[in-house]
Amino acid sequence: MNAVSHSERRDAERAPYASRVMIVRGESAWFAQLLDLSEGGCGVFRPDGCTLVEDELVRLFFYHGEEVTAVIVPARVARVTDGQIGLEYHEPQSVPPSRPAE
Repeated sequence: MNAVSHSERRDAERAPYASRVMIVRGESAWFAQLLDLSEGGCGVFRPDGCTLVEDELVRLFFYHGEEVTAVIVPARVARVTDGQIGLEYHEPQSVPPSRPAE
């Protein structure tokens, strides 16, 4: 595990990034538009009907271009407002998240 603290990951430089991600919590799922990405997490526009609350554990499914296979990243809901959701990855990721080289 990387020894980077939670506050350091949240303070990482965020890059604007226009793409969609699927957020999955148990049997519920939402497509969301990404606002930005960093090694420690991402921000999304809150989808209509989204009932996520802070500290819930979710899985994020990132799709790149024409790829049919998603990159799956476990995360925690760090903040929720009327219009946005902040998500913190369990482990640092590349920007954008990608599968490990085989």
